[in-house]
Amino acid sequence: MDTKLTDELTFIYEQVMWLAHKPNVTPSMARAWYTHVCAGRVKMRIRSFTGSVSAAAAADPTQTLRLEHFLRIQTRLTQFVKAHIKEGKTDPADFIRLLVECERVHIVTFQENYDALKAKGDYLAACITLVPWQSLPVDHQAKLWVKMLRGRVSNARAFQPQPSAISVA
Repeated sequence: MDTKLTDELTFIYEQVMWLAHKPNVTPSMARAWYTHVCAGRVKMRIRSFTGSVSAAAAADPTQTLRLEHFLRIQTRLTQFVKAHIKEGKTDPADFIRLLVECERVHIVTFQENYDALKAKGDYLAACITLVPWQSLPVDHQAKLWVKMLRGRVSNARAFQPQPSAISVA
């Protein structure tokens, strides 16, 4: 990770923790500073696609899809903020490691995204089956790459299908 990004994420950590120490600000509200305010300006440098797509999303890439944070980014960050307050801890490196870990995403359907949320990330309980990107037909890869990966994840190029497949999408 480059120094500029590390500095930016450290600054975001400091802002989140400053907010968390304010009266009437819950850890969830402080965490929202990252997830709902700041993530947009850094996500293209840290969000990454795992290479896993739900079978339902793979079957029909034209439906409404989501990049699903399967490691429960909002819950984990809220717990992190709560723990740092309780322990009086100050460690932006822990925050950065957690962000990089939790900014990994799968492609799922809109309904599966909701089902995963209700099941607290338990894909078995949510009836979500993942398939590897490489197993998808090239035309489906092309549609998913344009719709879900290009311009949305840092490692999109690693999953880019052949240019001829993209022009068909």
